[in-house]
Amino acid sequence: MNLRFGFWASILILSLSITGLSIRFLADEHVPLSQSLVARGVVCLALVFGWASYQRLALVPKSFKTQAVRAFVAGLALTFFSMSYNWLSASTVAVLSNIDIPVLVILGSLIGQNSRLRTKLLSLLSIVILAIYTLSLQHQAHWILGISVLGVGTVLLCFGYFFIKKSMSEENEAITVLTPSIAIILYGLAQISFEPATLAGWSSLSLVAVIISGIGMFGAYYATMRLYELTNITMAEFPTLLSSIAIQPMEAVFFRESVSASHLWLSVIFVSVTYLILRSENKQALA
Repeated sequence: MNLRFGFWASILILSLSITGLSIRFLADEHVPLSQSLVARGVVCLALVFGWASYQRLALVPKSFKTQAVRAFVAGLALTFFSMSYNWLSASTVAVLSNIDIPVLVILGSLIGQNSRLRTKLLSLLSIVILAIYTLSLQHQAHWILGISVLGVGTVLLCFGYFFIKKSMSEENEAITVLTPSIAIILYGLAQISFEPATLAGWSSLSLVAVIISGIGMFGAYYATMRLYELTNITMAEFPTLLSSIAIQPMEAVFFRESVSASHLWLSVIFVSVTYLILRSENKQALA
């Protein structure tokens, strides 16, 4: 199990990293968000069709209502996440988006979900660490706008977890990836219809980047499902945390930027604290 977990965890980390870097590249190239969403969704959708055909999986959901609601939430969340790259670095998005883990613990306590006092305190500590990280971004232009947009996407993602869990228990794996793929295509097309855009912002590198982002999106969903087979959902989230550290040197190399030592250390501390939260939650689930 350890080797299989390590393999799929590595695939997930790589998928999340290349997706984030690709989306930032497209934002830097001023490729319209609407077109970026549609193209990424089409690439991911093509991979879903190929996978479903190979595995002989049905692409008609059993519950259209559940998938429709999930598509609305997932599409909106992915749209806001992608939009935040216009003002934030890929590393910043990767780190701050993980606030959903401690937030879910705190929200769970408010609605009656039992959590240990240690877990609650660790969750508050991790939120404080991210607050310090956020304040260190003040020198960046439009950082408040970027944080606000990312915050909306993160909140929507928290609500989306319920529908993902429900979907995986009711539908086959292909439907789990199909829904968000179609969702971002529809959201992109809706934006294009309101704000017609040209293809002037596209270049050969932009085309490569959007293909990579679609592959990364598919890879992230596929690797996550494989991890869910090997362990519980709580521990399957850990590679997502590691990707927020792995992406920082990668972004520095590809975009010729220096790695911020303070940001890297805050990220490491946050990941360490969040790992303790995940372990505590895992022990409580097994108790």
